[in-house]
Formats: sequence, C-alpha cells, structure tokens
Amino acid sequence: MAVVFKKFVRIVKLWSLDSGSLSVSMHLFVFLSVCLSSVCCQYYGDRGNYFPGQSTDGEPQHLPKTYIYNSRRYGQPVAPPELGYPPNRPYQPNFDPNAQFPSQYPNQYNPNVNNPYSTNFDETYKLGEDFTNKLAQLPGVLGIWRPDLQGKKRPGWNELERDIIVETNYGQIQGFKVFLYDNPDPKDGYRPGMTPVEHIKGNVSVFLGIPYALPPIGDGRFKPPRPHPVWQAIQAVDFGPACPQHIKYTGAFKGVRAVHEDCLYLNVYSPYTKSGLARKYPVMFYIHGGDFSHGASNLFPAHILAGFYDVVVVTFNYRLGALGFLSTGDDNSPGNYGILDQAMALQWVYDNIEFFNGDKNSITLFGPDAGAASAGLLMVNPRTRHMISKVIAQSGSATASWALVNDRWKALNTSRIFAQHLGCSIETTGKMLDCLKKARSADEIGDGWFNASQAGLIPWGPVLDLNISVPADWWYEGWNSKDWRFTNFTAEQDIKAKNFNRYISYMTGVTTQEAAYFLLDDANRHLAPYYEIDQKFFDQKLRELILQYNYTLNQEGVFHAIKFMYTHRPDPDNPYYIREQYINMLSDFLFRAPVDHIVKLLVSQDVPTYMYVMNTTVEALRLPEWRKYPHNIEHYFLTGAPFMDTEFFPPSAHLERNMWTDNDRNMSHFFMKAYSNFAKYGNPTYEQILGIHFEKATTGQFKYLNLNTTFNSTIMYNYRQTESAFWWAYLPYVIGTYVPTYPPTTEFFWEPRAPLQIAFWSMSTLCLILLVAVVIFCMLWRNVKRTNTPYYSCDVSLRDESEMNFGIENRNHRSTSNIYGYRDSSAGMKPRTQTNTLDSRKTYSTPSLRTGSISSLKEEEAGYVSTIPTGDAKASRTPPIKRSKSRTIESNGIPQTEV
Repeated sequence: MAVVFKKFVRIVKLWSLDSGSLSVSMHLFVFLSVCLSSVCCQYYGDRGNYFPGQSTDGEPQHLPKTYIYNSRRYGQPVAPPELGYPPNRPYQPNFDPNAQFPSQYPNQYNPNVNNPYSTNFDETYKLGEDFTNKLAQLPGVLGIWRPDLQGKKRPGWNELERDIIVETNYGQIQGFKVFLYDNPDPKDGYRPGMTPVEHIKGNVSVFLGIPYALPPIGDGRFKPPRPHPVWQAIQAVDFGPACPQHIKYTGAFKGVRAVHEDCLYLNVYSPYTKSGLARKYPVMFYIHGGDFSHGASNLFPAHILAGFYDVVVVTFNYRLGALGFLSTGDDNSPGNYGILDQAMALQWVYDNIEFFNGDKNSITLFGPDAGAASAGLLMVNPRTRHMISKVIAQSGSATASWALVNDRWKALNTSRIFAQHLGCSIETTGKMLDCLKKARSADEIGDGWFNASQAGLIPWGPVLDLNISVPADWWYEGWNSKDWRFTNFTAEQDIKAKNFNRYISYMTGVTTQEAAYFLLDDANRHLAPYYEIDQKFFDQKLRELILQYNYTLNQEGVFHAIKFMYTHRPDPDNPYYIREQYINMLSDFLFRAPVDHIVKLLVSQDVPTYMYVMNTTVEALRLPEWRKYPHNIEHYFLTGAPFMDTEFFPPSAHLERNMWTDNDRNMSHFFMKAYSNFAKYGNPTYEQILGIHFEKATTGQFKYLNLNTTFNSTIMYNYRQTESAFWWAYLPYVIGTYVPTYPPTTEFFWEPRAPLQIAFWSMSTLCLILLVAVVIFCMLWRNVKRTNTPYYSCDVSLRDESEMNFGIENRNHRSTSNIYGYRDSSAGMKPRTQTNTLDSRKTYSTPSLRTGSISSLKEEEAGYVSTIPTGDAKASRTPPIKRSKSRTIESNGIPQTEV
C-alpha cells in the first residue's frame, strides 16, 4: 500500500505542474491499471478458481493475514510462489497436492515450523497431548467473513461462538456453526419481506472438506479409492475442490470455485452435535447429478434441510468423466472408479456418522439423474446394500441404458474416441492408458470433450464388470483384485433376485419436461432465443439417436416406429408441437421409461414404492413455457432456497431474496418435509403436508402424486404407460437387444502390455515359421533324391560284346527282400576298351518280373534270367560272379563308375 500511495502522490504532483501532459496521463493510466488488476484479478484465476485476498497490514505482501479468535489462530502465512513452498489449502495459487495438504499430512498443519517467511512462532498453537483449546493455525472462516459459507453479515455476528469439535474414528474434526434467520415452517407465521431478517431462528453445525479417501493422484489415477489414514486434528471449515470436469461447468460464476484431482472430500450438516440426544437423526446421503461428467458437493447447501427438519445431510465429491469412468474393457483399466468413490464415502459415513449424531442404521440415498442411478446401483450392490435403508431417485433409474454400460466393447469404444481427442495412441489399451496417466494432466482430461453423435448423450457411466478381467493382487502395491470389482449383475437381475435390504423403501419422481435442457446445448445456439425446431431438425436428431443405439440393425424401421410414436397428428408441422414431441421423446427414453420400469420391478417384489410427477415450477425463475418444468427443478425446493441468503448459491442462478413467491415457499417446505419424513418413516406423508399426501404404487394401479401446486395436487394413475412400455418393452424386442450397440471396433485377441512381451511373442512366431520352413525343405529334398535314384521296373541284364558277363545276379539264396544286386566285374578281367563302356552295353529287359508273372517267379526259383527282348523264357544258368570293388574310368573324357 505504501508503494501505491507514493505512486499516487507523484502522479498528483505531476498533474499539478502540467495537467495536460501526456506523461501524466500515461502515469495515471498505469496506476489505474495496477489498481484494477489488483482488485479484479486477485480473487479468481484463469480457470475461474477462487483465491482469497492478500493482506498487507503489518505482514509481507505475499502472505495472507492470520487472525486470533478465542485463543485460536486462523489463516496461514504462505511462502511466495517463486520459492515453490506449498500451502495446505487447494484454493491458493501455489497449491501442490503432493506436499502439505490436509488429506495427506493432516498433522503438519503449522507452516511456521518449516516456512522461512513466517515469524514469531507461538508455541501455544502447537499440537500437543491436549489440543482441545490449542489448535494449530489453519485457514479458517472466522478470521474473514465468507458469505458463501456463512451467509449475509448481521448485527452481532462477531459475538457468536462458532467452533464445534467432533471426535471420530479418524481423529478430531473442527467445524463451525451457521445461524439461520428464516424458518420455512408456515406455522412460524413469518415470511420474508414482512420484517428485516435479523433474528436467529436456528443453527446448523457444518463440517466442510473432510477427506474420506486418499487423494487419487499420481499412481492413484485410474485406480480404485483407498481408505484414508487417521489424523490428529483437522479443520473442516472450507469445501474441498471439485473433481476435474469441463471448464464450461466451473468458475466462480457457476459456483465451482476450485477444481483439482485431489477431490475426494465430504461435508456434513448436522442439526445438533452435542451428547445426550435421546434418538439419533436419520442420515440423508446426497449424490449429486451431472450425467457422471460434472457437478460438485458444494452446489447443494443443506443448511435449511438439516437445521429445521432434524436430519443429518452428507454431500460429497466423486471422480467424474474419464477420470471416474474410463474403461478399456480389460485389466488395464476396468473402470467404475467414480462409483467406487461413492461406495467408499458411504462406508466412511456408516463408520463415523454417529459422532455427528446420525443414525447409521437409517441411511437414505437421494439425488438427481446420475445420483438417482447411482443410488439404485448401490442399493443392490453386495458391498453397500446392507448400509442402505431407503432410496429417493429424482429423475433417474438404475435400469436406464445410460446408468450401467452392459457391453465392454461399447465402453472401450468410448474410451478410444476420448483418447484420440487428446492425441493419445489407441493402438493398444496399454499405450492408451499410459498416455492418459503420464502425458496428460487432470485439467486436460477434465476438459476433454466429444459430441453426442460420437459416444451418446451420456457417454460416461459405471460398467458391468462380469466379463472384464481385473489386476491381480500382486500387480499394484496397495490394491487388491477385489478392490476393482463393483457389480456382476444388472439392477434388474438383482431386484428380481431380491438382492437388497429386506426393509428397503423407494421413492422416485420425474418432471413433465425432463429433456428440455438438451435444446440448450451449445450445438443449438443458432436456435436461440425461442428454440423453435422443425421436422428437419427432429429427423436429424432422431437419426443420430438411432445411429448411437442401433448401429447394425434396421435403422429405417426403428426411425419410423419412433417417429410414429412422437408425431402430433392434428398439426404435424406446427413448430410448437414438434418441439414438445422432441422433448417428450428424449424425456421418455432417458428418464421416464426407466423410472416406470424400476417402479414395476420393485412393486412386483413388494417393496413400498412412492412416485410423484412435477407439474409445477419455481415461479421466481420465470422460465419460458417450453421448459417451465425442467430436469431437477426440485433442487431449489430441497435446498430451501426461498429461505436462504442468496450468497449460498452461484451467481449464475440470478437469485434475489425478494423474488420468491408464496407458492415457491410452500413447495420448498413440502419437499423438505416429504423427503425428511421418508428418511425417518419410509413414508413421505405419514401425515398430510399442507393438505397433500402420497399413496403407494400397487400392481395394476401405479398411483402417483401429480404435483401442480399445494392447492390442487392430486393422486393419479398409470403415468405414460404406453410411451414407457414402447421404450423398455417393445423397442428392445424390435431391435433384439437393449444394450446400446456402437460402431464396431477392432480389438486384439490378446493384449500386449509391455515391449518385452511383444518381443517374446514376435521371436516365438518367427522361430515357428523358420521351423516349418526347414521341415518343408527337408521333405522336398527327400522327394528330389528319390526321383534321381536309379530305379528299374523290370529285370535287367547287361552284356558286353566280349565274353564277360555283366548283369544282375540272382540273390534269392541270400535275401528274398532284395532280389537283385549290382556286382562288379571280376578282378582278373582284362582292361576294358572303348566298346566296353556303359555306352556300348546292350540292355535287354522284360516286364515279367515286376508284374509278378508265373514264369518270372519260376525262373527266379531256378536261378534263371530271361534275356530275350520278346519275354520268352530262355534257360541259361548264370555262373557266379566274383565280387570286386567298383572303379572309375573315363569315357569320352567323362568320368564314370564301373560296376
């Protein structure tokens, strides 16, 4: 501040000397730029992440201020970024999750021990044996007012005792109280706007940013979560960062201020944390929606629900998108990391929620779309079903085609498309995963995006791992093969087998314009502001949908079947009705038909089931008619938005305290009361709420509560049965499969994982080929040798013109298997002349011997040889020929062997 003040004084002096000087104008411009940059840029980074302001009062400028309140110090001095010294909170600029961070080093919370820029270390704040009143200095909410955590400032705020300490199985956790200034119960007789809201009506104990698993960073990427070790004490006073997701969902304007791969944190809202409670509160475990690709726990402020309706509410983060659900269909990356995070968080709550006065035997899962599907899957999962007593599924079902990917090839195809967009090799799943783990950051993976025509409207989700191999126990240190498994059966199979808690109760609901938000997609900006569509747009989107879910079958037949179902016959070319039918088509396919399916399954198993249909809206939002009852409209009612300060909600909602109507407040009270009643009793209206009540769905009469307003809501029957049956019963019969069939992919029948294996199999194949070639060569050589060997098919006698006898001696007396033998001429024979060569020999043959004639056999027995060309037998006794060695002679210069 001193430097800025001196600069300002200098500018004023220059201005007094020469007010028209260009130099003065430039100095003033620079000064204003510096001021604006310091004001505008110190709170939000380039990704919209929140950074707390820097203090300059008595401390170095790079250090945030610390505060002392009730003998406890809050805030943390941090070394300047150029030193690379990490703080212990994720929202500060030089945050490094691999160093001092609550989830990894919860005992190293006093930075003064190692920080050379911190001074005057106070030993009274060092952790010791008794640290109830002597806590290490930590970033806190009491030193600086955080409207997003504490609401609007009111008189006397600095006189309130806010610290709350809870002892859990993992260690001590410090939270804080939030005071509530508005009671949603109409019996209170008060409504906002009547008098200034300055009187405390209640309070809720809040614990934010509790780590429930080890950070999934480094070697933990694309692996199941691991339990967190115990700690000595942590301050749960701020939300943990959200998991990486596309940048269009993040930023302070959207309410997601911090994003990091180290994101496995949960938050607890409890109405009362002191001992002496006669009966513990039911627990409501909120699973945020977002199509398994976006969302954050801090977007559901549960202060009103917990504070006034006597339930403990838990919200948490889980891994999203590719980081949470990428599956290669094999043991390189089986997938399901995001829903395994959910199971880990649920286990943490089951083990520790009693320390927050929650009843672990009464846990209700609730959430919209992906949260509803996850709740249904966890309800029947063998590792979690014993912990769940009730489920509230908002606009989603575990039987939806997007809730569980049944085909591992479809999961692999989605992963390959995603990896290609990030520039990774997809030659093998091993190379693809290695690239995503080591060569791409979490932000790059979170920002990865592809359009619906490539991988479906909801591309990511849990995978059926029945036919997927998982890494063995010895593959990775710290992980066992059972850690990778999630489910071997679909939700439908488990429900039919009654694989759920025998005392389970189920509640679900949909809206009348569920899929309207798909028209608001970035690809449809050209339709703004009225978003009217024609038949061409409808047909194009329908063909894209068929291409995604019915690639190899009768596309034209399916197209006409769906088009017939969703055409407004009285006026088929009216843009209003075309848009309405398009929204109905997607709403039925993605949400309403799966909800109808699971309701019928549960009713058939005698599970108490309740259903509602939202035909009302939040009047304060002033939504257009075509999306007046959109997806997850219950969010504002369940969070008690009409009774809370607007600071708890993201600026993108554009909420104002004076915009809420009486109908909004009544519906908000109705929903919070009905949900909390269901968590307590398994019945949303064990007594009427504002004159409204639910009735159970039964076989033959699928009753549902049609919510219009609190004045004319009624019980009705069999909501959209024909349309729902078309999607989950008729169309799968026509197609032949309910599993989405994407463009076929080519896959190795074996998957090499290392260069050594590739080299081994390559050399083995080459050796085998060489061996086969050698065998074939030997066989050919043997055949050639047989062909070139002298072979006689008849009896042969060789005679010279001289008196010497050359021929074949009858050797019958020696061997019957070798009739003839070649005999050399006798040693006493005179030298041969030119005519005594092989060329001058006269060969006479007869075919009688080889043909087996009787005469030949007789002659053979008598020792005779036929030498007449005509074949007539001529008896002539052949004298014995003396054996002699063969010799080589020359005939016409050609060496020949004499025999």
